[in-house]
Amino acid sequence: MAEASDLLKSPKVTEPPHLTTTTPIKIGDKNYHIELSKIPYLSAFANFETKAQTQPKDLVHGPITHFDVALKGIESGFRQCFRSLPPDLAQHHALCETYEFLCVNVLSGQSLSEVIGDLKSGKDDYELEYKYYRTIKGNKSKARDAAYKLLHLILSGEFKDEKKDSAKVYNAVMFVVSHANTFKWRTRKVVRAAYEERFVVSVKQTAGLDMWEKTDAAKLAKEDDEDVTTEEEDSPQYGSDYSD
Repeated sequence: MAEASDLLKSPKVTEPPHLTTTTPIKIGDKNYHIELSKIPYLSAFANFETKAQTQPKDLVHGPITHFDVALKGIESGFRQCFRSLPPDLAQHHALCETYEFLCVNVLSGQSLSEVIGDLKSGKDDYELEYKYYRTIKGNKSKARDAAYKLLHLILSGEFKDEKKDSAKVYNAVMFVVSHANTFKWRTRKVVRAAYEERFVVSVKQTAGLDMWEKTDAAKLAKEDDEDVTTEEEDSPQYGSDYSD
């Protein structure tokens, strides 16, 4: 027979899983199901269209440049933008404009220093535990997302002190180009190109960046092949990263 105390215990309440609500919308000639709360412009567009309609109709919007890429970045991490576009600065400028048009806050209020901190989160760390060092695995996904935030900041951000911030951004760019195990060649190439377009680069800085330049086409192609999916990208990778 059950004890009285057991019977009086409150039953455990299991909370239902969070359900994501998506909205069907046609953009250009393609149909999507999108969580509009992540894209303020489309959320406002949907609200306006719904109120303006006398009877329910499917949402239809004109073409938006690089929308597929922008959506992938929003849903799966901004690192996907490097994988989805060639390392062409003009196309990344266009993507930045699309994010601004969609009112997506890529930086989420982060400062340059915070973005740089996230860049370094991809490095493994070591912790002393019972006389032995335990490896704390770096978060490469977070670091790669931060690399896109750095690119976005360079291309469309404002700096309070261009001269002072230029040195800080250069160090961040150097970190990206010198950590080939974490940041693949498309990322390294376009981040460097953005820096050289935005700031005045000294001969010494150019020489420093050139030290890490990889030009072997076969090796770069191999990097592309090894650029893995979200689920796999935090698996161990071996090789020598520049460390500071």
